[in-house]
Amino acid sequence: MTGNKTIDKVLILLLILATGGALGTFIFTEKIFKKPLPNNEVELSKLKNDTKGISTPDSYKLDKITVNITSKNRRLRFLDVQIHLVVFKKDQISLLEENKPILNDIIIDVASGMEPDELNSIAGKLIFENRVKKNVNNHLKKVVVKELFYTKFVVQ
Repeated sequence: MTGNKTIDKVLILLLILATGGALGTFIFTEKIFKKPLPNNEVELSKLKNDTKGISTPDSYKLDKITVNITSKNRRLRFLDVQIHLVVFKKDQISLLEENKPILNDIIIDVASGMEPDELNSIAGKLIFENRVKKNVNNHLKKVVVKELFYTKFVVQ
């Protein structure tokens, strides 16, 4: 210790108080205080209220498309993709439905013009998305597609 009896007694007293406080807090939180169990009905109503304002984007699901991709080596490479086109307005989904064969053709065109290694990277997927959006919106002569979601994207 310090050699001074008064300071030593104060330090010992402070250590005893700190230890007692920590021990008391531990005993209170573990033995005495019992947190009430959550009520399922109350929690469900809170969850419903929290999610009332959240809406999912309107999208148009295309059929699964398999595209042969040109490769530098002789091995056959292909892209197996399923895409959801997210539209700006819900009424534009019917426009996409009417042009479904053309949308499939645009996706095949864009995918076949890219390398397999490029499509397999994150940057390549973003480039693919931007090209498809641009070509679809150009073909429809107005901005309809906001973004693409891939539910399946396999390059082999």
